[in-house]
Amino acid sequence: MKPRTVVLLLAVAALAAKIYCAATTIGSSDVVFFYQFAGTIHKEGLLAMYKATPFFNHTPLVGWFSELCYSLSGAADNEADAKPFFVFYLRLPAIFADFFGVIALLWFQEKTGRPLWWALGIYAASPVAFMVSGYHGNVDSVMALGVLLAGIACAMNRPALCGLCLGLACNIKIIPLILAPAFFFVCWQRREALRFAIPAALTVLVGWSYPLLAIPTIFLKDVLGYGSIWGVWGITYGLRLTGLPALRNIAFAETTPAQAAIITGLKLLIVVLALAIAWRRRKAEPLEIFQTLALIWAVFFVFAPGFGAQYLAWIMPCFLVANERWYAWLTAASSVGLFVFYNAISGGKMPWRQGFTVHSIAGQWTWALVLPWLVLAAFLAWHARPVGTRAEVELGAQAV
Repeated sequence: MKPRTVVLLLAVAALAAKIYCAATTIGSSDVVFFYQFAGTIHKEGLLAMYKATPFFNHTPLVGWFSELCYSLSGAADNEADAKPFFVFYLRLPAIFADFFGVIALLWFQEKTGRPLWWALGIYAASPVAFMVSGYHGNVDSVMALGVLLAGIACAMNRPALCGLCLGLACNIKIIPLILAPAFFFVCWQRREALRFAIPAALTVLVGWSYPLLAIPTIFLKDVLGYGSIWGVWGITYGLRLTGLPALRNIAFAETTPAQAAIITGLKLLIVVLALAIAWRRRKAEPLEIFQTLALIWAVFFVFAPGFGAQYLAWIMPCFLVANERWYAWLTAASSVGLFVFYNAISGGKMPWRQGFTVHSIAGQWTWALVLPWLVLAAFLAWHARPVGTRAEVELGAQAV
């Protein structure tokens, strides 16, 4: 059987498994929040939702999509019967985004020979994708597809398409903005910066225009200023374990002055390092855009002050094309970490049905998420070594 056929079969099997999971489970607490958000948007409008709570930190497109799921499910008429349909509709875009990502990578593999077949097979049947897209209930995998398509367009020297795909990804979540310098500097080096920048900027501005023009302060504060959850990931998790009074509490919105200062410092560090990586790698070969993206993602995750388990879906496609071995290690570590997380929030009962992320049980799962963080930190350390040393390591690994 041809490798392409095997990958397609794995992708179809994964698609069916995720659809079944979405049809028979409720998912994480994010689903409950989306249902509440959708109800408010349906009754009072998108702007009212932004004004009601800073916890609504989503883009307009995602807000309107949740309201569409609410309407299609019939929640306005019969709330009790509608919820199963709502949670199913909510997860469908992420599920199909994973599948279309495999299709895009199959095309890319035919053109470039990357990624290697064995790694693409892992990606098609990824446990990370099953847990995030099939069970969790969010739109992170849709955003990851947009970034993947932008990377493919950039590698194939299609700057306008690259800008359009990145702009669409930013209409799902704002975080792809951290990757914009990588694409911009590569296109600038090719003398095609405007062909990238204009579609990207227009797509973002059109998608954000409604709240950006109507309630700019609230929108920018809640969406662009979002900092996630302090103390459950990476550096802030380590700081929390010190037991210092100003740092020891898990925090979402109500942070201490010390926590707020550290969060700001880490965000600034991420931006500076992302810009530096993008500038230094502007002359890289076309396929190396994925290595640049993987490095920026690694910087973001290693120094991120906050974290959501579903965020791990963001980085997988870029790591897959950038370096298959590091992708395999990251997938293995993330699969363990996410399984522990979802099993804990779902009460340890298999099969999972519904899970709530509560701070009181954080000790049951935060330790497991150290595993993917360590892989990402090791990836950065590996890239910080001299080029000759890295090449020797790669040749040795290939020989084995």
